[in-house]
Amino acid sequence: MAWTYILIAGVIEVVWVFTMKLSEGFTQMVPSLITIVLIVVSFFLISKAMRFISVGTAYAVFTGIGTVGAVLIEFITEPQLISVLKVFFILFLITGIIGLKVTEKEDPEASEVNH
Repeated sequence: MAWTYILIAGVIEVVWVFTMKLSEGFTQMVPSLITIVLIVVSFFLISKAMRFISVGTAYAVFTGIGTVGAVLIEFITEPQLISVLKVFFILFLITGIIGLKVTEKEDPEASEVNH
């Protein structure tokens, strides 16, 4: 369940990054409020995941998902920003995220009931 929390938190992070851009420096009320709510929700979910997964791994995967998601959306909306080096480094980042997940051991004693 911890990895599900991280995945959802990472996807929400991608959304709040773009709503933050729409807020124009928090000068637009609706995008600003949406951004704040989404930040709180994503941080809540990542904090739940950190009960079962090490802080370093959880945070690295969370921010990695956010980074990859934001760059992919930017590639879709502004294709002129694509370069071979950007694609290479995004693939490198994805490899690192997968590596962290594969090597992380969840606490077998931990459960939702215990926390």
